[in-house]
Amino acid sequence: MKEQETMRRHIARYVELTAGGERTRHFTAKQPAGMIKLDSGSPSFPTPAHIRAAAQRALDEGLTGYAPGQGDPEFLQAVCETVEREAGARYSPDDVFATSGATSGIYAVFTAFLDPGDEVILLDPTFSLYALVARQLGAVPVFVPHAADYHVDVDAVRAAVTPRTRLVMVNNPNNPTGVVYRRDELEALAKLCAERDLMFVADEAYEKILQPGCAHVPLLSFHDYRDHLILTHTFSKTYAMTGWRLGYVVAPPDLATLLFGVHRSITGPICTFVQRAGAAALRGSQDCVAEMRGEYRKRGSLMHRLALAIPGLHPLDPQGGFYLYARYDHALPARDVRARVWDAGVAIRSGTEFGDAGERHLRFSYSVDEVTIEKGMAVVADVFRQLG
Repeated sequence: MKEQETMRRHIARYVELTAGGERTRHFTAKQPAGMIKLDSGSPSFPTPAHIRAAAQRALDEGLTGYAPGQGDPEFLQAVCETVEREAGARYSPDDVFATSGATSGIYAVFTAFLDPGDEVILLDPTFSLYALVARQLGAVPVFVPHAADYHVDVDAVRAAVTPRTRLVMVNNPNNPTGVVYRRDELEALAKLCAERDLMFVADEAYEKILQPGCAHVPLLSFHDYRDHLILTHTFSKTYAMTGWRLGYVVAPPDLATLLFGVHRSITGPICTFVQRAGAAALRGSQDCVAEMRGEYRKRGSLMHRLALAIPGLHPLDPQGGFYLYARYDHALPARDVRARVWDAGVAIRSGTEFGDAGERHLRFSYSVDEVTIEKGMAVVADVFRQLG
């Protein structure tokens, strides 16, 4: 018995090094009943009816077996049509493959290019999954802080490139800041990647969720650099399909099959009826997207106004996505402020979950309804009053 008690299971080194962390702790924490969720990345809307109907038709047709090849031909063609319409770039269905949300696509891309010790440049702050995946592969996430306006510091990115750099990864619009990157900064990164023979990878999960006056620039619109561009995408946010787990990767012809081979060893084919739903989302009426975007605009404006009224809290103007990123004046670390708010009954995210530059910042989500926003921000205001 004593021998059993002293035994220790072997855990893979890179997994052990990445165990825990703010992202993991947040997702494994049990939220008490009645917790007000201003932390969620899940839209509060139902999946639009015409998308659900397409999945039902596919089920009725018996499309419940393995999907063929890199994906259902109808889905892959719909992706190509969308890319040509929105980015002016022509890709073949052979250059696309279906993924489980964006997550499995990101994992496949990182696995394909990063050996242990290799580096991926990440903007700081950015979506916390990227660094976690890199570290699990034994690679090194190199965080490059944004400029003072939370846009890309291209010179800093250039200075961060080393002989071990393999990828530059961006999330546009950015999670957690909500900033929508301009064409000039994205083109400068694309040019840098071409010059240094790096892959430029973009996660454009929130591309359609924009505030008035903001315009998204698709990565694949930089046609001169297409051999260095990889797009990862998801249907989760734009079409309120988080539970459907559908996304795709678009890559240069010489890399798409390689990446799919990696992806195939991570997860099996994405079910056909879900891909048919995705094709309907891309090809069908986009009125549902416009309606949800209109609601997010109202919610973002409400949350921003309420945050501005809290002494010591300085929110960025909402631009894209459904997150409000705010700097605060207090000396407490971000994770401690998050804990205070959590204990008061509201779930939010610490800025440091997304990188060291997130210290003294918090991320709030306005993916929820306006009543929830008002209740949650009232509690946050009480916590900040107590902080002084």
